[in-house]
Amino acid sequence: MHHVLSDKLYIAIIFTLLALTSCGGRKGELRIKGEIKGLNNADLTIFSRDGVIQGIDTLHVRQGKIDWQCPYDKENGSLTIVYPTFSTLTVFGSSGDVIILEGESKQLNSTKVSGNEHNEAYTRLRLQIESAKAEEKDSLKKDFIKQNPESPVSRMLQLEELASQEPFSLKNGEEIPEFSLVTRKGDTITNDSIKGKYALFAFWANWRGKTTQVNTCIRRLRRQVRQPLVCISYNMDVNDNILGYIERTDTITWHSYCDQKAFLSDLPTQLGVRDLPLFILTDTCSRIIAVGNDWNKDIEPIVKDELIPASRESSEKQH
Repeated sequence: MHHVLSDKLYIAIIFTLLALTSCGGRKGELRIKGEIKGLNNADLTIFSRDGVIQGIDTLHVRQGKIDWQCPYDKENGSLTIVYPTFSTLTVFGSSGDVIILEGESKQLNSTKVSGNEHNEAYTRLRLQIESAKAEEKDSLKKDFIKQNPESPVSRMLQLEELASQEPFSLKNGEEIPEFSLVTRKGDTITNDSIKGKYALFAFWANWRGKTTQVNTCIRRLRRQVRQPLVCISYNMDVNDNILGYIERTDTITWHSYCDQKAFLSDLPTQLGVRDLPLFILTDTCSRIIAVGNDWNKDIEPIVKDELIPASRESSEKQH
């Protein structure tokens, strides 16, 4: 017996399929759409601390409407949208997601974000925090992290907390704390392995402006110094693909490390790293002899005084 679908059932199936396909995006892409009422024509900045998009992009708003998309293969990545008021909104997405924004220009902090469970959970938390008393706000965040330890929202809240803290004061003469790093090439670097050598720890991330120039500084240092020297490029991104690309294009031949934990990584946590780039130079006894964010101001003068003269003297003895 042949079964023939009725016209009504056929049409119902077609509409169901269309509804299912229209509410999701295409794999390998991320889309952000929606409306911010009252924000007629504006260009918003969008970037990713996770490095899931390269550099900074522009999210165009026309007559309040938003429709932006980009190649995206990350699972549970985050993007930050910067409004014209310089306030920010973080959204979370995976490959194939369509993120929906609904808000008003007069109340940007109350913008609702949907499209997946993480955005909806963060929206609920933001609205709770906005209406809570000052003394309750911190507890709301801590409770969320405790109840959702694996959520990308919790990770973002932890990073914000770290960034808001005062950095530790690293002083010359202090020893670098105990550490053990397995580099991307499989080498193990420890306190013992750098003893008897000068060592440079360079903390940087692709998402943090000009910190990729760190590698240029390291390359120049390696050319200048003939003393036993260990250089460690400590990357604070969470996207391994981007780091691999940078290593190839910058021809990084020295030690490169990344555990994709950003500011939650063990050594940066011990050292109190809060801003990037950060350079730490240690002597042959693993004591800090220079530390700072500005290579030219904080590190290079010490290199010239401590390392280069010794290198020249050693070279002259050889001749």
